[in-house]
Amino acid sequence: MGLANYILMNKNTPVLAFEYDMEQHKATRITRTECLEAAPIGIHDRRGEITKSEINYWWAARAIPASRAQIDRLLENLNLASTLVLAEKSFGLSLSDRYWLNNEDDPKTWEEINFFDNDFTDDLGFLTLGQDSSGSSPDAPDYANINLSSPNSTLGGDLLKKWKIVGGKRILLKAGVGFVNQEPYNEVAATELHSRLMNAGEYLPYTLFEDGRRVYSACENMLEPDEELIAAWDVIRNVKQPNNLSELQFYVKRCVDLGLDAHEVMTQLAKMFVCDYILANRDRHYRNFGIIRNVETLEVTRLAPVFDTGSCLWSNVELLEVPADFLYKAKPFKYGGMKPIDQVRLFDGYFDWFTSDALDGYTDSLHEILSKNPNIPERRIKTVVDEVEERIGVIRRVMR
Repeated sequence: MGLANYILMNKNTPVLAFEYDMEQHKATRITRTECLEAAPIGIHDRRGEITKSEINYWWAARAIPASRAQIDRLLENLNLASTLVLAEKSFGLSLSDRYWLNNEDDPKTWEEINFFDNDFTDDLGFLTLGQDSSGSSPDAPDYANINLSSPNSTLGGDLLKKWKIVGGKRILLKAGVGFVNQEPYNEVAATELHSRLMNAGEYLPYTLFEDGRRVYSACENMLEPDEELIAAWDVIRNVKQPNNLSELQFYVKRCVDLGLDAHEVMTQLAKMFVCDYILANRDRHYRNFGIIRNVETLEVTRLAPVFDTGSCLWSNVELLEVPADFLYKAKPFKYGGMKPIDQVRLFDGYFDWFTSDALDGYTDSLHEILSKNPNIPERRIKTVVDEVEERIGVIRRVMR
């Protein structure tokens, strides 16, 4: 298959050019640089340079992870060796940013190939969401003629998910896992809580969406025109943390260095982690919160709205019968994790936004939302609701 000559693009701006090995699926040599300021944040090494290895790290992270459920079956059915092949066939395009790979030997334009403005089929999304897991769905695409040009080729994470065009809008659908398919309902429960404690625009609203025979969570794309999402991991990656700063202080400093206000950053993080505590979100990590940058001005304009809260309310625990079933470690901002309430206390002094009355009746709403799931027994719902009520009580005491 040989070498390809690619240009890493940020929308219409060339960042750098490199040779790409089509068999190894990686860059072999940087051939020239163009506008390095438009490069992905986090791709520079500790010396501030962009190297071949950093390009390959970024590119490998862009593909569907090998840990995604049913991914081996998908690759086998498509006769592909790697999920990177899927990314190659879609120019590396995503609906989370504006980066893509332009082939110098067959150049394209952003306007003709991007998925924000151009339609895409549901072929690949049908498979990445696991809707053909039975192998007998009447809606399954013909593997011999499937259209692989899709933003689902660069959709990260282990959960089954896909982008779908609904009424002209780009909608992200996510499946639940395990025995009760609880995660989609958790996202709706999180939205109800966020709407009580946050302002519009500070959180991403989720709804339930039926597609085929299953219920998924659904949300619209959080990005406005010319915006990109930058994960918190990329904000701090390859930047040395000073010894006198905690992990939280270091992250806030990096946000300030990129143009955001420290008080606003701390306040918005406080809101997110208070809600995460109430919901027992066990999976908040550096890749599912972050900041938003304008790709034309290269200005960081705001914090990303809170998203991806489905792994909460003990959805990974089957019985919820003993105290240990309710325990988990909160991940940021301490190596090895910490007690969830200790994570909340990191934001002491930034709780002026909290109104206790906003939580009145929340557990009634939570019960109503979870009761829509026919797979969750009433006993489990009551256990979850009672535990959340206790957590609300803890938050009210901490906020006094």
